[in-house]
Amino acid sequence: MEVSQSYVPYAEGLNTRKSHQVFIDAARIIPASSSSHGHNFPVFYPYPISMQSGHGSKITDVDGNEYIDYVLGFGPLILGHTHPAISHAVEEQLRRGTVFASLTAEEVQLAKKVLSFTKKTNELVVFSNTGAEATQYAMRFARAFTGKDKIVKLEGGYHGSYDYANLSNSGSPVAALGPYEHPYVFRSSWGIPDCISETVITLPNNDQEVMEKTIKRQANEIAAIIIEPVMMNYGAVAPEPGYLEFLREITRQYDIVLVFDEVKTGFRLAPGGAQEYYGLVNDKAADITAYAKALGGGFPISAIVGRKDIMELVVPGKVHHAGTYTANPVSVAASNATLDELSKNDFEAYRKLRSLGTKLQNGLSEEVERSGLRVFVQGVGHGGFAVYFTRNKVTKIRNYREYANNIDTETYNRFHKLLLRKGVYFHSQQYEQIFISSAHSEEDVFKTIEGVRVALKSLAS
Repeated sequence: MEVSQSYVPYAEGLNTRKSHQVFIDAARIIPASSSSHGHNFPVFYPYPISMQSGHGSKITDVDGNEYIDYVLGFGPLILGHTHPAISHAVEEQLRRGTVFASLTAEEVQLAKKVLSFTKKTNELVVFSNTGAEATQYAMRFARAFTGKDKIVKLEGGYHGSYDYANLSNSGSPVAALGPYEHPYVFRSSWGIPDCISETVITLPNNDQEVMEKTIKRQANEIAAIIIEPVMMNYGAVAPEPGYLEFLREITRQYDIVLVFDEVKTGFRLAPGGAQEYYGLVNDKAADITAYAKALGGGFPISAIVGRKDIMELVVPGKVHHAGTYTANPVSVAASNATLDELSKNDFEAYRKLRSLGTKLQNGLSEEVERSGLRVFVQGVGHGGFAVYFTRNKVTKIRNYREYANNIDTETYNRFHKLLLRKGVYFHSQQYEQIFISSAHSEEDVFKTIEGVRVALKSLAS
């Protein structure tokens, strides 16, 4: 990759010379300058800002600039950076050992907590390392249980970077989607075999009619429908009223496994995630749920929770599930500490998250309405929300096509850089969410709203 060797300020009035040098060094030896395409150039343009430390709600880059952090590692840091309880638990585990290749009592303890938090009865849980692994295993479990091969996913839905999930995501141009009434396949990565496309059906979000027609036509081929209850790969798009209930009813009617990808919403929207938040409990709950991010409080871990009759197949000789670092003791220690902190004082942390998240979302909404610009705020406050700058007069995004046909990326990028000058760190792309942690304060929220006011005023002038 060819990059400019000369220093260009990331944002006017912000010294990021050391970040630029880190980027130049990386570009010589790491493809696209980072080991994750979510961290690299050109997602962060003209180069990524390199962070070196984080404490509570703040992060500091290699040039010493401090920001109020609303990316929070794409969501895992629900308690903020370097939370003392998590740090202590990890330090203690490091003294005892880092990997044993055996069952530990702490893994069993964590499994009990996960099932208690999520209010899952007659269900079983297995652990993995990442959200991508969790959704991949969920698909495997569903295929094994039903004896069918095809998976239905939604346009713009992102469930990891492996082949089955990466056929179509928010990187797909609208022109590649095809007629609205029909499924489409668009490979967002080279190297995915053509035969994989035969196992994935991609449909529009929040559209009961298209979903019902497809299921009625292909029910004998479809093993599962996988969906984020709140779509979080093009901002934050909540389900239309009745949509999740519709999916629950029709999947049960046609013997299809309903998989909820709660990698981002799990342990964040509520102790029981989106299913608790939207009242989808007991017989309304998903058959399999994938959790990750907030579960580990910043450490790599995921959990797959599912109906007992499905999960009982996950045994040697039947459905394979394994991994050297699965249920790694260090990540398990961090997760146990995270859930303990979240459950303290009758889940007081969630009351704080809701209060601050609501204040921030409402405050930003008031500022964008006053600005006169084509911009609006949408999402679920403490569960993640987004600021959408648009080319057209729209006030709501319901699906990926509406997002892709309306967003004004250039203006959002200017907005992002203006906020950096005010010490506020939103993601550089508006398809990511604004997350809040229990470490944020009312002062952080006030400073952020003020920073947004100044940035919008600058854009409007």
